[in-house]
Amino acid sequence: MKINTKVNTIPSLTWNWLKMNNGVLDIDCNYKEKLNYSVSKLPKGIYFEKDAEKFLMTMPPAESAMGKDFSQLLFDNRIIPSAMVIDFAEKIEKPVYYDFDCKDKTYSISSHIIEARKDSSVTVIMNFTSDKASEGLQIVQTKLYARKNAKIHLITIQTLGKNYVHVNDISTYCEENANIEVTQIELGSKKAFTGVDSILREYHSSFKSDTAYFTRKDQELDMNYIVNHIGRKTECEMMVYGTLKDNAKKTYRGTIDFKNGCQGANGNEQEETLLLNPQVVNKSIPVILCDEEDVAGEHGSTIGKLSNDVLFYMNSHGISKDEAEKIMTLSKINRVSSLIPDEKIKTKIQEYVEEAFNE
Repeated sequence: MKINTKVNTIPSLTWNWLKMNNGVLDIDCNYKEKLNYSVSKLPKGIYFEKDAEKFLMTMPPAESAMGKDFSQLLFDNRIIPSAMVIDFAEKIEKPVYYDFDCKDKTYSISSHIIEARKDSSVTVIMNFTSDKASEGLQIVQTKLYARKNAKIHLITIQTLGKNYVHVNDISTYCEENANIEVTQIELGSKKAFTGVDSILREYHSSFKSDTAYFTRKDQELDMNYIVNHIGRKTECEMMVYGTLKDNAKKTYRGTIDFKNGCQGANGNEQEETLLLNPQVVNKSIPVILCDEEDVAGEHGSTIGKLSNDVLFYMNSHGISKDEAEKIMTLSKINRVSSLIPDEKIKTKIQEYVEEAFNE
């Protein structure tokens, strides 16, 4: 399977010479074995639709952050989605787990729909893992629908092998007073593409994303986050925390789009990036688009190395430069992993980062 397509296209194009308008997914997938995923036992109040393809046709449109070419790729490969439904007014206390245990020289392509019906709530954890030396291809698309007063918290943790290519496409759609949160930890794979497109359709709907990453060696991370404010008094917050080390490359695109008619909407995006080596490549483009007067939007980026004042303070307490850099890297990861309601996963993330930092 040969894949060559644009992904993560930014809604409002910038100068071509900046090379930030989109990423490119270019891979010649010769892996013959295809892997499936597993889902934890479902509690009462959650079920899978038998005819997921027909079920998808009844859902409102949710745009792909990766773009139309990527959606066409899934269609051409006849990827039929699974469809998990959280029934009316069901408050699911324990997380539902999707486990993607990826093997060496294999590929996985899947599509998922998660619908939280009126007054319901659920937390879903998707865990993408493999041996550290593995190579392969892992592609997943997830569409989240939060109906009136519903809440969905999607958590993705990616610790794939150093020669994996990982693509994670997330779409969200919120009705009146609904809330969707997306929490992402990006640590593994040679190349990682992640995108989130959120549609805040109705009154007082909201979206929140928290992303943490540690990109090192020759890793490349490409991100694209888009929030479309359509309903009145909608709210969004996008936070990104990460560290670049060695020869790593990272691109972050964050767009808040205030559509005409979204009076009283409020949007905020912030990025904090720690640069540990002069060879790293960091590209950031926070954007606010506005077609409505009565809105409030803000964005900001803090990008740089540890200051001399911080290093002096650390050294005065017996902490070396390397140890100080590890502490600051872990603090960014822990800031986001603290949102994960699973102590075992949080411990594994910390251990992974500590080991990766010393490689």
